Amino acid sequence: MKDKKQPLSRRQKYLYLSSITTVLLVVALVLINLLISLAGKHYPMTLDLTPEKAFELTEESKEYIENLPQEVLIQVMESEENFMSGGEYFVQANSVLHQYAMYSNQIKLSYVDLLENPSLAGNYENVRMGDIIVSSGERSRKINSNDLFEIESASYYGKYITSSKAEQVMTSAIMGVVSESQVNAVILTGHGEQYPEEFAALLQNNNVNVSAVSPATEELPADTDIILWVAPAADPDEAVLERLDAFLSEKPGRTMLYFADTTQPELPGVEGFLNKWGISVELSSVIETDKQKVINVNPYFSTINLIGTPLTDTMKDTSVPMTMPFARPLESVFDTNMDRTTQLLFTSSETASVIPYGLTEEELESWGPEQYGPFPLAILSEQNFADGKSRVAVFGSSVSLSGSLLTSSSFSNSDYYLSVINTLTEREDVISIESKVLGGKELGLNTAQAFIIGVFFMIVVPIIVLCGGVYVWLKRRNA
Repeated sequence: MKDKKQPLSRRQKYLYLSSITTVLLVVALVLINLLISLAGKHYPMTLDLTPEKAFELTEESKEYIENLPQEVLIQVMESEENFMSGGEYFVQANSVLHQYAMYSNQIKLSYVDLLENPSLAGNYENVRMGDIIVSSGERSRKINSNDLFEIESASYYGKYITSSKAEQVMTSAIMGVVSESQVNAVILTGHGEQYPEEFAALLQNNNVNVSAVSPATEELPADTDIILWVAPAADPDEAVLERLDAFLSEKPGRTMLYFADTTQPELPGVEGFLNKWGISVELSSVIETDKQKVINVNPYFSTINLIGTPLTDTMKDTSVPMTMPFARPLESVFDTNMDRTTQLLFTSSETASVIPYGLTEEELESWGPEQYGPFPLAILSEQNFADGKSRVAVFGSSVSLSGSLLTSSSFSNSDYYLSVINTLTEREDVISIESKVLGGKELGLNTAQAFIIGVFFMIVVPIIVLCGGVYVWLKRRNA
């Protein structure tokens, strides 16, 4: 007769249950850490404590890159360690770069040390250490690392970074290499014009191709969308002016942006060209008489009044003031003339006045306001076609394109001018991303720190738990 198995004692049941629980806990910890390790390759695993979420992509960028039609390669021409050694803003930019690859299977990110791979520089034009190459197929765009930031000059301390525009620049570059349609801007040269370098850089960072053309010796490219004419100091000959007018009138979709300046002499040829489009630039300077509206204690430096919302379709915030320093007042020659019409975009304040050109020092000392505003400072002229429009927009101040104003968060100059171009070219692939200031610290980790923490949670912690469980089990068994 077989002996019946003795039922487990209460103590034995407790020991078995404790052992099973310990094993299951260890297995669960290992699985959780494996899942976290795998997820970390596709999703950001850092905690962003900055007020503006500077280390994270905006929803607009995420939505765009999730639907990329083709593969995009981002190559940083420097080791990741050296790239981040530039300071906290470079650490932020590095985090942004990694998120593009995390949120899109179509984006591949790599760091290439040119010192170890010098032959790679031959694939691109004028590539230097720290440059970033964004490419897709046969199209590529080079980004200087300094282009990722807003940089200002200090009187005694050189230049310093004020904010990051890494996401704005990178998203624009990706759009530039995959987009089927491109906006092409031409800056006119050859007649003493000012070259707006900062504005050109702003356009390029927002997916606009920019080139320079001298209309006296070169033909305007047929695919030109925007012509920028900034404060010419000499009159082109009549043939050039007629070619410009014919180019704008040839077909819809073409636009000229003209910027006047108080340093320009009388230009009867240019004035006649603008008069055909219904706009006159006056030979005087706008001056603000109300000290409450003056900026930096400069009466030639004040804010403007927007007239409604024309050309502000893609502005982020129309309540942020815009300024037109050292502006010349404008005047509408006509409201409607045949197929051309004009409309006011913005004006000076009601308390502004004008000082005419050519006053002597004695006349300036005795000058007093004779008339008050508002004076037109920007006018848009449109020529109507059956299937669209061509346009000429005149602005009274070329100083409004200066880099200090375009990068200032106190004024909306860059936001407004980008909206002008986006609206007039009817761009649909527009993503508006604000520059970000680091107001906190990201709990980020370098490779060595991540490895140590990974080993700790995936190996050390499970071993400690296992040893603790075995110890408890042995102690209770021998009790």
